[in-house]
Order: sequence, then C-alpha cells, then structure tokens
Amino acid sequence: MSSNPDSALANLQATALTARCHNAFFRQKQLKSLHETLRNNTSSIKDAIKQDTRVSDAEATTEVALALDIVKEHYSSVDVKKELEAEYRITNGKDASDRSVSWGVVYFESQRSHTPFFSVIVASSAALAAGNCVAMKLEKNLRALPSLLRKLLSEALEADTFAIITSDPSKGSLSSCLQVLQETQVERPAYSQLVSPKGKVIAVVDRTADLASAAEQLVAARFAFGGTSPYAPDLVFVNEFIKKNFLEHVLRQSIRYLSGSEDVVANGSKSPTLAAPKPTSRVSEAFKSLKDSKSWKTNVITQGDNGAIIELSNLSNLPTKTAQPIFCITSITSLEHVISLVDEDLEVPNTLLAAYHFGTPSAGKYLSQFINADASFINHIPYRLLLGPSAPSFHPIDIEKRYTTQHFTRASPAYITAPASQSALSQVVASKDSRRVAAELLAKASQEIKEGKRADWIAIGYFEQGIFIGLGLYGIPLLSCIGASLFFGVRAGLRRWVFV
Repeated sequence: MSSNPDSALANLQATALTARCHNAFFRQKQLKSLHETLRNNTSSIKDAIKQDTRVSDAEATTEVALALDIVKEHYSSVDVKKELEAEYRITNGKDASDRSVSWGVVYFESQRSHTPFFSVIVASSAALAAGNCVAMKLEKNLRALPSLLRKLLSEALEADTFAIITSDPSKGSLSSCLQVLQETQVERPAYSQLVSPKGKVIAVVDRTADLASAAEQLVAARFAFGGTSPYAPDLVFVNEFIKKNFLEHVLRQSIRYLSGSEDVVANGSKSPTLAAPKPTSRVSEAFKSLKDSKSWKTNVITQGDNGAIIELSNLSNLPTKTAQPIFCITSITSLEHVISLVDEDLEVPNTLLAAYHFGTPSAGKYLSQFINADASFINHIPYRLLLGPSAPSFHPIDIEKRYTTQHFTRASPAYITAPASQSALSQVVASKDSRRVAAELLAKASQEIKEGKRADWIAIGYFEQGIFIGLGLYGIPLLSCIGASLFFGVRAGLRRWVFV
C-alpha cells in the first residue's frame, strides 16, 4: 500500500512498459493466486460483508461464490496456445484485424454500499486477465471489508503490478490510466473512463402479464441485497384493471423480506409506524421523502422494519432513484400512458438504466421500442444483474460479469494483406493515366441505385392488432346480423310473392 498515489501509479506505469503482464502464463499465475487467497478466506470475507452491508448470510455467501466463479472464468479464458497463434499471425502472412492491447494501468474506485466485494473482484480480475497493472483506491475507514481486502489482495498479487492507494491521484497521473469509476459520476465520460451510471429503473406490468411470475421477480429485485442494487426497480407501473390481483401476489412474496423485529403492518391500518417510522428504520428517510413530496399522493400498503410497499397516485413526475427497500407502485390506463409519463420525466439525452416489461411479446417489443433504456428485459429479471455496479455507460451490457477483458483493452489491428480496393486505387494514385481511371470510378459510383421491389405484405404491429381485435369483437357480429336480416327478409319476400 502506497501513501503517495502519484508515485504508486508511476511505478505501475514503469512495470506496464516492460509488458510483463502481457505474458499469458503470468496472467494465469496472478489469477490463480487471487483465487487461492480468496477461497482460503471465504469465512472472513462473508463476515466482513455482513458487517458492512447488513445482508443475509445466504446473500453474502452468494456474493462470495459468484465473485470466485468469475475469477475462475477469467483464468480459463486465458488460452496460451490461441494467444501464441494470434501473436504470430503477421509472421504467418495473416491479418490481425482484431488485435488489441492492454491499457497498461487501470485505476479503480469501487462502490461501497452494494455488494462491495463482488464489485471489486469483477473489475480487478477482468483487468488482470487483460494484462493490466491495477491501482485500487481503498480509503481508510471503520468498515471491515476494505481493511480485509487491503491485506488479502496485497498478499495475492505481485507488488509491482498491483497497488492500493488511500487518496485521489492527481489529474496528470490519471491521464495515462483507464479509470473505472463505480461511485464517482461523470456527466460526459471520456474514452478512457468506465463510469457506472445512476439512472432510474422502471417496470411495466401489462394486463396480459403472468402476475405471479412478475410479482415474484420484481419483489426479489427490489428487496434482495437490502434493496441497494442499482438495477432494483424504482417504480412499477401496473395496468389499473389488474392492480388489485397483482398487489395480492406482491404481498405474498414480500412477507419474508419485510418482516423483522416488528410485525408487518398491512392494508394501510392506522398504526403509529405508518405515520412516523422509527428513527432506526432502514427506510425512514426515504419513506419521509416520499410522503412529503407534492408530486404525487402516497398510500402505504404495507410496512415492516426491513422495507415497505407504497402506492403513488396522481404522478406529475417519477420519484428519484433510491437505494432503500421500498417497493413503489402506480397504476396506468394503457401502455401509451406509461410511455408518456417516462418520456416527460427524462431529459434529453438521458435514458433509463434498465426497464422490465411483463406482458405478451408484442407488448414487450412495443414498450422496449418507445421507452428509452440502456437495457430492456421482457418477462424476466436476470438475478445476476442484481449484484455489482451498473454496467459502464456506452458499452454493451454483460449480465454475468459486468466487466469483460474487452473493456480493458484498446484496438491495435495489424494488416499484411492489401485490401480489395488496392489495385483500383493504385491506378489513380500511382498511374500516369490517373485522370481516366478516376473518371471511370466516378461514372461507376454515379450510377443510379436500383430500388428493390418491396414485399407484398402488410406489417401487423401493435396498433394493427388492436384494429383487428376491434373488428373481431364488433365487425363480425354486426356483419352476421346484417347477413341474417337480409337472408330472412329475402326469403319472406319470395314466399309472399309466390303466394300472390
């Protein structure tokens, strides 16, 4: 551990220049040592996690298990034979168009309040697997996990490739590093910054949804790991026709999360805890903020020591993001209603961090198309997503690991084969008859684009389905009545004419 962050980064930069970390065997050795050290101290790590975050023993165990599993995955991904072949592709006359190199030094600030162990390991192990040196900021405080990590990581990793610092480096030192920022927010991240955004998360439950499944997954996502996951839903929109049935499922699923030292208060009964939660309650501050807001009306459905279920009505804007176990629900009249509410709340170019849509696939397609979110999930919530930080902005989301080795490398392609256009352009650049060749190229490029014939079919979208359903409900019975009236009218007329 270094007292001077700038000197620590300078030492790591010196190691990076030697390309020592590029060696596949060295990377495997680092990952193997990291996994051995962590797996031999799982009990201490679990105790530290529970002490710092107040999660259950099962949740702490899951966090440790998944973090260790990711280290194993990164170790297995280092294929010495394939990397050797890739290194000598140019020597063997093959292009290396997908070649990439490590950044060199990765500076890392982890999140502290949610699955801190998992967040540290997923980022640092991916950086090591990509062949980087790592500088990790772990401040000195009263938390148990940071001090334990300082000890374990320093034992597991080589001193000249890994450093722990306790304060912010200067901007000059950081300019040559890839920065992983899980807590610090940057409005416009640079290309050398992997920033975890703090956007809102919403869920939409359509009247066509499987209510039992939707309630089970949404309740778990909101209350698991203390409700601190950045991917926990901040507000659940439910069609007003199925709200009552949905709430019944939610109440059944939430009992085990809400119950604590005090009994759960249900159905909006006039308990003192509803009007004034105890100061020691985990949700007291967030609960007060929701009740005092003039942007909606609040109705407490259920409240316990470990969380609450609250209905918000007459929304003028969406509630702010929360890291507390409060399940907020509001009713909607249609899918267009929720799209309008979300669209009015978001400022350009902001997006939702995630959106969960429950209903038919066509409803999911419609919602994911018109609700602007970094990631949309139809009829499921990946529970692996609930661990760790939010995925870095402007990068494809990796649900399992959140960070991949591609995040910690930069493209550096190498080519030995000339492109197909080389021969044609060589006549323009190097030939004496360049004017004629250039004119031919222009004539060819200026030819009119021949428009392809469109397929003879009509796309059946969400609105078209509504039209067809309306025709089926009203048009067919009406046509049947008209047809029957004509049939019986004509038959009666013919009989009368015959007898006359």
